[in-house]
This record gives sequence, C-alpha cells and structure tokens, in this order.
Amino acid sequence: MADRSSHPILSSLREFLLAGLRPKTPLARAIVLALCLKLAVIVSMRVFLFSGPSRPVVDERTIDRLIGIEPR
Repeated sequence: MADRSSHPILSSLREFLLAGLRPKTPLARAIVLALCLKLAVIVSMRVFLFSGPSRPVVDERTIDRLIGIEPR
C-alpha cells in the first residue's frame, strides 16, 4: 500500500492548505486576512441574525412579493 503523502491529490491539497496557513508574500498575507475576516462576518451573521426561531417565514406570498407579482 502506498504512503498517503505520495498521493498527488492529497499532497497538492496539503501544500495548498500549508500555503494558506503560512503565506510568504505581503499580498498573500492580506488575502488570507481578508478571507478570514469575511468568514468571521458570515459566521457571526449566521449566529446572530438567523439563529433558531428568528428565521424569517418564507411562503408563497413572500416569494410573490420578492419577485414583484401583484397580490391576488
């Protein structure tokens, strides 16, 4: 059986993740920082805005109003 690290897909995925964890250039560091901030914002929006019972009700009338169909 071959070593897992020799598998080309796994080794390229490993290198991709390592490059994201330890960026070498200032631009790469800025991109990683921006992506981390975006992820933090998305997670916090999910937790605070759409948690549990506070989810908006979506029914036929809501969709009609959203796409601009006149109410019946």
